Amino acid sequence: MNTYYLSLASLGQNHWWRYVLGLVVIAIFWQVLGAIPLGIMIMFILGDNNPATNVNLDTLKFEGIDSLWPYLGINFTLLAMLTGVFLTVRFLHQRHFTSVITPLTSVNWMLMLKGFFVFLGLIGLATLLETLWHPHTYQVTFDAKQFLIFLPIALFVTPLQAAAEEFLFRGYFMQGLGLLSRRAIIPVVGSSLLFMAAHLANPEMGEDKYLIPLLYLLMGLFLAIITVKSNSLELAIGVHAANNLFTVLIMNYANSALPSPALFTASQVDPLISLISFVVVAALFYWIMFRRWNVNHAQPWL
Repeated sequence: MNTYYLSLASLGQNHWWRYVLGLVVIAIFWQVLGAIPLGIMIMFILGDNNPATNVNLDTLKFEGIDSLWPYLGINFTLLAMLTGVFLTVRFLHQRHFTSVITPLTSVNWMLMLKGFFVFLGLIGLATLLETLWHPHTYQVTFDAKQFLIFLPIALFVTPLQAAAEEFLFRGYFMQGLGLLSRRAIIPVVGSSLLFMAAHLANPEMGEDKYLIPLLYLLMGLFLAIITVKSNSLELAIGVHAANNLFTVLIMNYANSALPSPALFTASQVDPLISLISFVVVAALFYWIMFRRWNVNHAQPWL
């Protein structure tokens, strides 16, 4: 397995204290500065004395307000995190930010789009089969006015949100862990465990405390593997963006961590079916990209 991508952290300054300070900077942007709009929204709702509006502080589930506002509030935390990652990589580690994405001097946008559309098609097909298997679980929630307002915002914000997570977990974290070992297994598994841990507070964890964390772990492993296999982050960004956009625009579910006026809404999640579906989709995606199309490895400029 190629390790050029994992060695890119060596281009910058890597004293241990830089990673400690970097994590602090990212955490402040993510959990403190990024949470300000969401916090203001929560205080406003809890103090408006309107029985029709409410927010569950344990699950961050909002009631009685347009789903666009909590969507923006939750995503703002991740966009702020993106700023923290950029500042940390660029100024604290003194690296070009492009090195978090690729060993080349420019981003391969076509590879990103390939990953996006192939994964979008696969999850669309998988969701269709799940719908036929459990037709009563899904209901049409299409609201033309609400959806058309939400659509351009989602098309801009959600890919940035997905990219922000990739920059942190498969970029900064995985490359940093790559300094500890020349073997890819340590950064791949380590970054995937961190990815799973970051999602343990999501409301869907209430569906199954074992299978849902396992699903996030497998998702993290899949994204890490295709990153190392392709020797760049573009495929993982495309896959992550496709997954999240499909969720917020096409098929969301009632207790989703990303509320949205999707076309369809599932009343509940079947953790086992979701796990099996993801494994099949991931395997097909890997076969199409690396066996059928033989995606080339990005050549390093190290």
